[in-house]
Amino acid sequence: MNGLKDLLEKAKKEHFAIGAFNACNLETVAAIVHAAFELHSPVIIESSPGETKFIGSRNLACLCKNFAEETGLPIYINLDHCRSMEDAYAAMDDGYDLIHFDGSRLPLEENLRIVKELVTEAHDREILIEGEIDYIEGSSEKHDEGLPVIKTTDVESAKKFVAETGVDILAVSIGNIHGVFTEPELLNFDLLRELSSQLPCFLSLHGGSGIETDQLKQGIENGIVKVNINTELRIAYRETLENVLRGNPDEYAMYKLLPPIIEEVARVVSEKIKVFNNVVK
Repeated sequence: MNGLKDLLEKAKKEHFAIGAFNACNLETVAAIVHAAFELHSPVIIESSPGETKFIGSRNLACLCKNFAEETGLPIYINLDHCRSMEDAYAAMDDGYDLIHFDGSRLPLEENLRIVKELVTEAHDREILIEGEIDYIEGSSEKHDEGLPVIKTTDVESAKKFVAETGVDILAVSIGNIHGVFTEPELLNFDLLRELSSQLPCFLSLHGGSGIETDQLKQGIENGIVKVNINTELRIAYRETLENVLRGNPDEYAMYKLLPPIIEEVARVVSEKIKVFNNVVK
C-alpha cells in the first residue's frame, strides 16, 4: 500500500494540495519539517539534480526518514527533475518515494519509452513516478525580467503519454514558470480543467514560487494536488543569511548563526502549506 498515493487521492477528492519543498542541507530539511510539524501537515521533501549531487540521495533519504520517525509525520521524498535512468534507479534504491523523470526535452516517443520502463520498476517497489512532456521554462532563481514565452501542455499528447506509460503524476505547463519574475504568472484554468477531466493521473504544478495566492488556490480547486516550491525558500535562506552575517561579524560558530535562517525558511513553508489548505488533513 502506497501512503503517498492514498494521500494524493485524498487531496484530489478534498481539494487540497501537498507542498513539495526543495532541500539540499540540514537547515532546509529542518525548516520544512518544523513548519509541517507545527501545522500537523504531511509534506514532500525533494531534491533537484544539483541538490541531490550536493547532499547525496541516500543522505537526504536517511535524514528525512529520521525526522519522520522523530516527529511521526508523513514525510515523503521526491527526486525532482531527474533526467537519467541511472539517477532514477539510484534514488529508488536509496529509499525515495517518488521519482519525477523530466523527459520534456526528449522526443515524445523516447520520453514515453523511458517513463514506461521506470513505471514498471517503480510500481513493483511501491514507488510513484511523475512525468513531464512539455518543458517548463525558467530556473529556480530571482529573475529581473518579464515572463518568457511559455509552451503549454498539449492535451492530446498528454492523453497518449499517460495512457501508454501508466504514470502516476503529470507535471503540467499551464502558465507556471520556475523562478520569481518581475510580473505575475497567470495560470490557464480552462486548460487545467480540460487536463483534469481528460487524464486519470494526478496533476502537479512546478514553479509554485511567485504565483499569487488566488491563482494557487484556483489551481488546487481545479485539480492540482502537488505544488513545488523552491525559489522562495532559496531567497529566504540567502537573504536571511546575509543579514545574520552582517549583524554578527565576530561570530564563527555557524550553529549559532543558523537558527534565524531555519526560522525564516520555515515561515515561508508554513505560509504555503496554509495556502494549499493542507492543514490537519
